[in-house]
This record gives sequence, C-alpha cells and structure tokens, in this order.
Amino acid sequence: MGTLSKAIGAYGGYLCASQPVIALIKNRARTLVYSTGLPPAIVAAAVAALDLIARDPALTALPLAKARAFTSRAGLPAATSPIVPVIVGTAEAALAAAAMLEAEGFLAVPIRPPTVPDGSARLRLAFTARHDDADIARLADLVRTRVLKAPA
Repeated sequence: MGTLSKAIGAYGGYLCASQPVIALIKNRARTLVYSTGLPPAIVAAAVAALDLIARDPALTALPLAKARAFTSRAGLPAATSPIVPVIVGTAEAALAAAAMLEAEGFLAVPIRPPTVPDGSARLRLAFTARHDDADIARLADLVRTRVLKAPA
C-alpha cells in the first residue's frame, strides 16, 4: 500500500495484494468504503510519472539532495526527506513567515496547532527534482536571515 501524492506528484494511492485481500480492504476498511476510483487523468499522470522514474532513476535522489542543500545553507539539521519542517514557534510567526516568503515568490505552508503542539508551529517546505538550485539558495538565505533571524 502506498501513496501517489508526494513521490510522483499525483494523488490517491495503491494497494498491491492478492484478490481476497483487495476485496477485504475495499469492503471493510472504513476509510475506503465511500471512496471512488481515481479520475482517468490522475491515473494517466501517475503512470507517466512512473515512466519518467523508470527512464531516469537518478531523478528520485534529487529531491532529498535539494532538501539537504537547503538545510545546509539555512543552518538547519540535515534533511532526512524532501519535506523539511522549519519550526518557528507560534502560529503567528508561522503565518508571518509564510506571508513574507510568498511575497518573495515561495510557497511555504504554515502548519499550526492543533495540527502540531503549541509552540511548535512550522513552515512545511517540499523540494522536487525540478526546483532550481539558485532558488533553493535564495530560499535558504531568506529562512536563515528573516525567519530564523540567524546572522548571514
């Protein structure tokens, strides 16, 4: 079982199992009972993404490499996935940081309580193989100097 969202940029998921297990999951798993099949365009996008990955497996290493370049330049602990949390503290600080970064051309999703504990609001940054290295460096500099307020 897996997701199609983060790894290949689609949505939905998949289940690889025997036919009896698939039937059981479809009919008894409460989260799936009222779900519907994926739209054909989403299935086609997922298949196309899998074809791209099969043709160029090195693409799969790039998101983590780009996330690590970001964390290194921003002065954060080394990234362990292409999704990097930048903990800023209060919900207000996360909203202000997200707004500042949006004004600079970056999408940084603020995650606030009750999704995370009080005092641990954060920005959620997701890196892809196609993000430009210069943009990543600029984002890291903004996060370091204007969000975390560390010296340049």
